[in-house]
Amino acid sequence: MYVLEQELRDQFHAAARTAELLAARREEIRAEFSGIRTLCVLGCGSSFSVARSAATLFSQHTGIPAFALAAGDLLVNFPDYRRMLSGAALLVLSRSGSTSEAVRAARRCGEELGCRILSVCAKEDTPLHPLADWELCIPWAFDEAVCQTRTVTNLYLVVLGIARIAGGEGTEDLAAAAAAAEAFCPAQEQVLAGLAEKPWTRAVVLGDSGMAGLLEEGALAFKEICRRDSNHYHLLDVRHGPMVQIGRDTLVAAVVSSGDRKLQLDLLKDVSAKTDLLLVLDCGEGQEPVPGIRISLPDCGPDELRAVFALFCLQELCFRHALVRGVDPDRPEGLDPWISL
Repeated sequence: MYVLEQELRDQFHAAARTAELLAARREEIRAEFSGIRTLCVLGCGSSFSVARSAATLFSQHTGIPAFALAAGDLLVNFPDYRRMLSGAALLVLSRSGSTSEAVRAARRCGEELGCRILSVCAKEDTPLHPLADWELCIPWAFDEAVCQTRTVTNLYLVVLGIARIAGGEGTEDLAAAAAAAEAFCPAQEQVLAGLAEKPWTRAVVLGDSGMAGLLEEGALAFKEICRRDSNHYHLLDVRHGPMVQIGRDTLVAAVVSSGDRKLQLDLLKDVSAKTDLLLVLDCGEGQEPVPGIRISLPDCGPDELRAVFALFCLQELCFRHALVRGVDPDRPEGLDPWISL
């Protein structure tokens, strides 16, 4: 079994432990995130995609302004961000806690701007640890594979839990989602394996709202795992230029929210006129006909939680397509698990 395959399969077992951790540290999290006036979420690569979701989710659940920065951008252009970061708390997301951009940027924010440093990491006792005023570790979610699967899902569940707790909400359904995976995940393997064998050469992932950053990571998985060119766009925004590059060889994976169904289904009809390779990952409960191959995501909570199953489907599809292409998903050329400058 490939290392990536093993970690992909294990991600919801890890999610159950993450849900337990959030429940156990609920009051601590509430106290740590109270009084924040502005939150900057920092990450690199996959962690930056999760950071984009984290910023949106935190603002949506608390009403407190939050934004995401790529740690490398901050490190290179630090003076440009001084005013943005003045008075902000910094939440750093990392698989390894060792990526140079994240560590160096966090150190500068703490030393030069006096930012309070909060950290979520999938490894303990890292270079990021001594910089953090508060830290939450999920070592059971650490990915040994170069391409992240389990770590990304669990980082996302942590930031979703933090956003909810900081907003005075519960996190009980996180455990229910982890339990729903036992039936859902194996049931999708056949349809995703079939789609992996289709003659597509590039992929487009569509998704909105708090799950958009997570689905941007889903698009990145195509590049890393099966070496296919890919992009993420918001659903309706794909009409504003990117639609011209969707052709018969383009696989489009659209995550349909429980928002305005007509607007989303009209968009899917436009997409289906350009490609027959349309995968619809549906958070909604509508029974109307939907173009393409439809997978209904488990009814385990709001869209932002169901999105982890959309990501699983994208990861599984990428893994299967890598095998079809004869590409080793454990050895992406020119890519390291984390970067040291």
